[in-house]
Amino acid sequence: MQEIQKLPMLIISFVQGLFLYGLYHAAEAGSWPSESPLWSYPLWTLVLAVPVLLLLSMGRENVRSMVIHVAAFGSLLALLAVYTGYQAEPYGAFPIANMSIVFALGTGLACFKALMYMQQRASGVALSYQILFTNSWRNFLVAALSALFVLVFWLILMSWGQLFQVIDVDFFWTLFRKDWFLFPVLSVAFGVGVTIFRDLTKVIDNITRLLHWLFKLLLPLVVGIAVIFIATLPIVGLDALWSTGRGTALLLGLLAITLFFTNAVYQDGRESSPYPLLVHRLIYAGLCVLPIISALSFYGLTLRLLQYGWTIERCWAFVVWLTFSLFAVGYVVGIIRRRDDWTHGLAQVNTAMGIVVLVLMLLINSPLLDFRKISIASQLGRVGSGEIELREFDFWYTRNHLARPGYLAMEKIKDDIGESDAQLLQLVSSPTRHARGIALVDASTFWGELAYRPSAFEVPGKLRAMIEQVARQPHQAGVRAVLFQIDMNEDGQDEYLLVSSNEYGLGFSQFYYLDADEWQSGYLQIAPRSAVDNIAERLQHGEIQILAPRFTDVDVGGLRLSPIP
Repeated sequence: MQEIQKLPMLIISFVQGLFLYGLYHAAEAGSWPSESPLWSYPLWTLVLAVPVLLLLSMGRENVRSMVIHVAAFGSLLALLAVYTGYQAEPYGAFPIANMSIVFALGTGLACFKALMYMQQRASGVALSYQILFTNSWRNFLVAALSALFVLVFWLILMSWGQLFQVIDVDFFWTLFRKDWFLFPVLSVAFGVGVTIFRDLTKVIDNITRLLHWLFKLLLPLVVGIAVIFIATLPIVGLDALWSTGRGTALLLGLLAITLFFTNAVYQDGRESSPYPLLVHRLIYAGLCVLPIISALSFYGLTLRLLQYGWTIERCWAFVVWLTFSLFAVGYVVGIIRRRDDWTHGLAQVNTAMGIVVLVLMLLINSPLLDFRKISIASQLGRVGSGEIELREFDFWYTRNHLARPGYLAMEKIKDDIGESDAQLLQLVSSPTRHARGIALVDASTFWGELAYRPSAFEVPGKLRAMIEQVARQPHQAGVRAVLFQIDMNEDGQDEYLLVSSNEYGLGFSQFYYLDADEWQSGYLQIAPRSAVDNIAERLQHGEIQILAPRFTDVDVGGLRLSPIP
């Protein structure tokens, strides 16, 4: 690591703290630039990113070079932040929290990747994955340990304040909770942490070696799990995987863990194998299942895409899948070509993929790959093609996740509706959560579409009126609700279950029971270890059984205790 200059770094930290306090205070007061996203987003981005990049990279010999590189990259981030801020306009017309989180995650990962390449370039040596790998682990550990140092420092301040508060000295407790005090002080604490840990290069590298040793022990187990899992699938069938409702996420998680451990153990692949030859061969043979895992996860993603179209989450899932798949294919191609020496190609694959990840993170926050625009175009396309009706459109998701593109689309929909459909206009103007494809239905429509189980029955008058209140609220469209008549506690009095399903599982569902001649209601949820596949089919045709509770309530002197496993 470069020899560092402590005073300039502490000055940078202090100035960052002052700017952070200014921006935070403006947000609390609702003054400029907090209500001008075109200004607030780039300002927050620059104040958070640029000082941290300089703190982690600047040394005595590379000050000028790093300042130039960080300034250039900061300018690019500012432009992307301006575009993201534009997506928050008009300010206050729709929630922007989700958009801000996505921007922060993408920008943070882009900074992490870019910093390695900027450090390499500023050092004046040729591009080398060995140096990139070393810098990445040093940057990560220095930043993580510095953040931990700040947390401990803050806890000590709080303990100090409370300790004196016990003896009626409130000065410290009051002072340590002031924003104007905390922001500069904690920023300087982070800078102190960075200077300390950057000076402890040997300690940081020893931590890296310790982690490498742990990953070395675990990699054979991870690869073994992947191989056994893929070998088991033909026996149990893919339905068992997809029935979990999170099969694709599990596959991508397995892919991510295997790739991470492989990278952490073999690093740039130029050193001798960390394993005996037989274990080395078993590992790279096992890695050949990675493309199979990738293909299965692609199948799962595509299935959901064809069913429900693009959303921001599915866009991210495909980006993650593409990144992992390129890594996996690159590794397997090297295994096929070089066999025992396959790790010699790791450096080229990882170096190239680092740039790919950096570019993707930048594009995601740019107009060239705006997930919000992709999502709204896809969902409106489903309406235009007749795949779903406009009443089934997820207006809540559009409002809360798609920022300006979603807002503009909903404004156009409201203009198109005009005064022709007051119920639909109300649905667009005040969308409700928890249901995909929601629509306001009248009582006659509701009862006409309702399915009865175990057979048709007459609904008691008072209960009917109570259920009709549900029918007048935002309710599931496109899926027939089911009303069950069951004596749930075998007391001779029937209870009723109103159950529906949606894309994500159980939809709006309630149960109704008679208590002191008055109908009461409660909510239903899926119990642990329950089957979660084909819910709509199970509701319509599955066998109905009454199951005794695993644990019953306990009465202790009139105090009723209900166990919830």
